[in-house]
Amino acid sequence: MGDGRLGQVLHRIAADARPARLGPDLWERGRRRRRRTVATAVVAVLVVLGAAPVVLPRVHADGYAPAGGDRPVVPARVYPPLTGQAGVVEHPTGPAALVVSGDRELRGSDIWGWEGRSLLVARDGRYRLARTVGEVSAGVGDLLLSPDGRRLAAMPWLEGVAYQHDVAGPGGPQGVTAVVELGTGENRTYPGGYPLAWSPDGDSLLLRPATEDSRLGGLNLLDLATGRVRALPRIDEEFRLGNLAAFSPDGARLAVATVDALYVVETAGMTVRRIATLTPAERLAGPGAWSPDGTRLAMWTMGDCEDGTTCDERRLARRAIRPGWRDATTGAVVDGPRLPAARGLAARLLGWQGDGDAVVVEYQPEAGLTREPDNPRWSETDWWAVGSVTLTELRRDGSRHRLVDLPGSALFVDVPAGLLDSFGGPSPSRVEGAVRWLLALWWPLGQFVLLLVAAVVAGSGLRRWRRRTRRR
Repeated sequence: MGDGRLGQVLHRIAADARPARLGPDLWERGRRRRRRTVATAVVAVLVVLGAAPVVLPRVHADGYAPAGGDRPVVPARVYPPLTGQAGVVEHPTGPAALVVSGDRELRGSDIWGWEGRSLLVARDGRYRLARTVGEVSAGVGDLLLSPDGRRLAAMPWLEGVAYQHDVAGPGGPQGVTAVVELGTGENRTYPGGYPLAWSPDGDSLLLRPATEDSRLGGLNLLDLATGRVRALPRIDEEFRLGNLAAFSPDGARLAVATVDALYVVETAGMTVRRIATLTPAERLAGPGAWSPDGTRLAMWTMGDCEDGTTCDERRLARRAIRPGWRDATTGAVVDGPRLPAARGLAARLLGWQGDGDAVVVEYQPEAGLTREPDNPRWSETDWWAVGSVTLTELRRDGSRHRLVDLPGSALFVDVPAGLLDSFGGPSPSRVEGAVRWLLALWWPLGQFVLLLVAAVVAGSGLRRWRRRTRRR
């Protein structure tokens, strides 16, 4: 075929071809298509990030230890919960290894409310939220795990618990405690006060009746098997809420520290003895204050800010909290294991490991905190004073070791007494942990960014649907 004939054929084909329809908005349509492609990619990335903790296997070098196993089960690291994390009452997981309370990222990306949240980590590594628990639990212990981790004692407004109003007692409203079976989610409320300490066998709870002033008045002992509440002998003195009482290892005695004195209560005979006068700087060490043989009581001596002068955040953060011992019978100062000092706003001794090392929660002050002289509202364990906590092992050789890496917004942490030798357990995989931190980044700004992206994508989809409808 010659060049002339080929040219004629091509001209004929071109004449018969339908001309391309190039509208005036061709460039704008291309830009819209590019924006849709970018938005689709962003949505895909967000979906992958949000679904990764759910669909990815929780892998670890050693795998998760089963409940009741011999391997460590208290995780070495705790990550923030996810948005919409399941609740502990509605979706029970079995015995817990740790509970941590706080705000910001510990709220599970919940930006709709002022309350803090508490996160329970089960022995199999699953996370559950204890919702509607405010930051007022910081440093005090409104959420307490039983020694075996199978029960949770909480305030009555824990989500999933049938709320019960305070029950009136001889001196007015007593308060109510909720106890949750972590294996089944079953729960029950008991009158008599708010949870203060578990007995070593986990069958009884020490309750603190609500008071309208700073005087203790009395404590109650709840028998969980029968629901019976017994009033212990009254100790009508001023008290500090943090580290108020501790059970002896056999559960037969109870140490109670007021502002001025140290008492020992015999729970069977219902008798009380004042065994020592305390200085303004002395504190009972915590729920694990009794020595393992039941002969001595561990005490803290606050090294600074107890002289009645103004004390700023820097002094509160670096002050030494020195451990000491008193005889559990006579109250005399005695020798005991030499441990390094704790540091910070306050300290809470959870108990002892098999080698004699102490497991201690150290509290750091809130940013900008100042203790004014003679402030009647001052409390070194209140939610407005505590800024962060660390879980530390104070060793007999004088060294210190951080036991668990907690989120920076943690204000309270509790570990079952039966698991104090079980630290170093597996945590979520690095992939899942990274996703959890990423979703909690710059809280709550990250949550608003996610909402903004969702709104943009939804608006773009709506406009596209409207254009297609008009064309049809």
